[in-house]
Amino acid sequence: MLVLAWVVGLLPTLALAGSVKYDKYRSIAQRNGGLVSLDSAGYDDLIASPRDYSVSVVLTALGDQINCGPCRILQPEYAQLAKQWHTEKKTEDEDHIFAYLDFQHGAEIFQRLGLQTAPTFQLFMPTEGPRATKKTSADVIDFTRTGFQADAMANQLRLQAKLPSLKYSRPVDKAQVAKNIALTLSGLFSTWRLFPYIRVALAQRYIWSFLGLFTILFMTSGYMWCQIRRPQYAQGGRDGQVSYIAGGYQNQLGAEVHIVAAMYGILGFSVYTLAYTVPKLRDPVRQRLAIYVWTGVLLAMASVLFRVFQTKQPGYPFKIF
Repeated sequence: MLVLAWVVGLLPTLALAGSVKYDKYRSIAQRNGGLVSLDSAGYDDLIASPRDYSVSVVLTALGDQINCGPCRILQPEYAQLAKQWHTEKKTEDEDHIFAYLDFQHGAEIFQRLGLQTAPTFQLFMPTEGPRATKKTSADVIDFTRTGFQADAMANQLRLQAKLPSLKYSRPVDKAQVAKNIALTLSGLFSTWRLFPYIRVALAQRYIWSFLGLFTILFMTSGYMWCQIRRPQYAQGGRDGQVSYIAGGYQNQLGAEVHIVAAMYGILGFSVYTLAYTVPKLRDPVRQRLAIYVWTGVLLAMASVLFRVFQTKQPGYPFKIF
C-alpha cells in the first residue's frame, strides 16, 4: 500500500516535469523562429521520457565538408513549416516541438544510431496524455518518396503525429509578386509598341511550326502529368546523391520533362537533317560526312533514351550500345 501511494504521489511530479520541459523548448523555439537547434545533450534531453508532447527531429548534415544536397533542400522547407506551426492556433493536446540536429554538433548521436546518410526524419510520440503511445522509440519517416516540400511534410505529420491543426500555406513572396507585375506591365507595353511587327511574325508558318513542335515535345515528355501531380523537381537519395529520374513508369520527377524533351528534340532534329538537309548537299564528301555524324548522333541519343527507360524499369530489354 505504501508503494502504491508513493507511485500515485509521484505521477503528478512526472507530469509536471514533462510540462516544464515542453515550456523550456517552446521558449527556445519562440526565440528561433519555431525551430530548435540541438546538440547531443539537447537531443537526449528533448526526447527523454516522460513526454507529454511529440517531437520531430531532422538529423541532418549542413556543413560544407559533407556537401549533403538533400539536407540543404530539406532544411529551409522544414524551417518554414516550424515557423508556421509556431504561430498556428492549436488545441491543448497538440503540443509539438520541431527540432534538428546537425552532424557537426551531434556526431555522437549519429554514431549511436548507426546513421551513415542524411537527412533522417524522426518522430517521437508523447509518452503521456491523449496522444500517448506505448512505443518510446522513434518512427522514421521517409520523405524521399513524398518530397522535401513543407506541404508534404505537413500532410504526413498531420496524420502520423495526430496533429489536425498542422497545415502549411506557402507564404507569398512579395518581391516575386512585384517582379511579376513589373514584367507583365513591361510585356504589355512592349507588345503594344511592337504589335505591327508581331502581327507580321505571327503570319509566318515557321513560327507556328516551331510552337507546335515545342508543345508536342513537352506534352509527350510528361509536362501535363507534372502540372497535375506536382512532383518534386529532383529527388535526394540516402547516399547523398540527387536523382533526376524517378524509378517506375508510374512515377516522374519534374526534371524528367526537360531531359526527355531535349532527347526527343535531338532525335527529331537528327531525323529531319538526314531526310531533308543532307540530300541537298552538293559536295559528296560533305554529304557522306554529314550522314555519318547525324547517324551517330541519332544512335547515341536513342541509346541514352533507352538507358533512361532502363533506369525507370530495370527489366526494360532493349538497348543499342
